[in-house]
Amino acid sequence: MIFDPYVLLVLSLLGLLGFVVILFVPSLSEFKRPRDKGPRRVLRRTLHKLNVWADERALGVDLLKISGDVSFPPGFELEEDVVVEGSLTVGDRCHFHRCVKAKGDVDVGSDVVIGGNLVAGGSVYTEDGTVIGGSIEARDNVKLGERVFVRLSVVSGGNVELFENSEVEKNILAQGVIRVIKHPRLEFLSAMEDIG
Repeated sequence: MIFDPYVLLVLSLLGLLGFVVILFVPSLSEFKRPRDKGPRRVLRRTLHKLNVWADERALGVDLLKISGDVSFPPGFELEEDVVVEGSLTVGDRCHFHRCVKAKGDVDVGSDVVIGGNLVAGGSVYTEDGTVIGGSIEARDNVKLGERVFVRLSVVSGGNVELFENSEVEKNILAQGVIRVIKHPRLEFLSAMEDIG
């Protein structure tokens, strides 16, 4: 079967036009996408309602604000958000139902449950079996013990160190080095008793 040269030319031009359209459809769709018009003005009263820590007048019943360094004893339980003006030390088996924020370093004992975010102006160190229901944000280093569970992310201005059997569900972001320790720690005396 012999094709007419004009029909063959029209078919090849249509094929070339179809190829060009397929190539440039993604860029054509970009022209239709709405553009970001920059930052929008937010009324100050909206900020007071949304951010509990934005203003002293917004401090309500659900917030416990502590001046200076504080140390919570083992087994302590709090249902409020906690804001500490200094460094914070949390004993073993404590339970915080909401967020914890400290302007200094945060030292968390073993088997501690924090229902919300853990925010520190310094370093964060958590011992074994700790559960964080939100994120960990620290200006300096973050060190997680064994079997630590973080439901969201870990954000660090320094280094992050965690054991292989710890779990962070979302991202680990660090300005320094992220180090994963593969072998769990063995306590010398208990290891000696197991050996015999």
